[in-house]
Amino acid sequence: MEPKAYPGYEYNVNLYRIMAMGTEEEKAAAREAQRKYISAYTKPDDLRMEDITIPGGDGQDMKLRVFTPAGLPENAPIVMDVHGGGWVAGSLDIDNYRCIALATGTPAIVVSVDYRLCNADVHFPAPLMDCYAAVMWLSEHAAEIGGDAKRIALHGTSAGANLCAGLALYIRDHSGPDLSLVVLNCPPLFLKNTYSRRQFPWFVLNTDDKRDAPEMVFLGDLNGAVPSYYAFPGYCTDLEGLPPHYIICGEYDTLRDDGVDYAVRLLQTGVPCEMQVAPRVGHGFCVVDHPLTHWVHAGICGSLRREFGMDIVEF
Repeated sequence: MEPKAYPGYEYNVNLYRIMAMGTEEEKAAAREAQRKYISAYTKPDDLRMEDITIPGGDGQDMKLRVFTPAGLPENAPIVMDVHGGGWVAGSLDIDNYRCIALATGTPAIVVSVDYRLCNADVHFPAPLMDCYAAVMWLSEHAAEIGGDAKRIALHGTSAGANLCAGLALYIRDHSGPDLSLVVLNCPPLFLKNTYSRRQFPWFVLNTDDKRDAPEMVFLGDLNGAVPSYYAFPGYCTDLEGLPPHYIICGEYDTLRDDGVDYAVRLLQTGVPCEMQVAPRVGHGFCVVDHPLTHWVHAGICGSLRREFGMDIVEF
């Protein structure tokens, strides 16, 4: 089928097709357009944004970026954000606009995690263990940033959503804080040929052993084995005991069916789960500054308020 973009999201819908099949000139223009979209955010004058350093998953220095809106009460709720980038790219900077939206819209303290990116020497579980170190640090040091250790939520996009889903399972199986909500935006959760992968083939996770494929760099050498469900949570056969989830998919996203399948299984298991399939948009559509993106962010903030026990307001 030929996708017909939601007005204002033409860039988003076309981006991955250009990156897969465009000329070098078209790819360069698309990368520049993406850079401009990601960097186009406005920080409110009364919002404090500061970087701190904590021990990472292997004891290495790891940076957290803390967004604190003005006027928060003591013991404010905390949202830990995990950025995307296919596990091999991305940075704290690409989620600044998203963190500001969640911090001011909830309101809450938002903490973004500068986890290790994967390469020839770094593989799973290093990024997950960095995220685990971050959430454990927040649960133990919440008061130092004005937060409430009993009200912590996760939010991740794309590879960040994958890490948040894996982290929720890892905390369930090991130890960690009771999570209020886990928000997964356009999550990759399987390594299988879903219908949406065949329907929209320009953003595809490969199941063969192509060493330059992001998911293979993330996983390392599996030797044909099924990956750990902490790496790709869709392979988990028991979802009992997970916290409430909010899953967002794009209608034209190759990864759409990963999120839909996981949401249905959570509901069938009895785990509270909201699912939103945003119309006529592709992967990572919330990078576009548009009323639909604002509506999605407002819905996330509304659900965060509900799970944090805050007053429910219009959204």
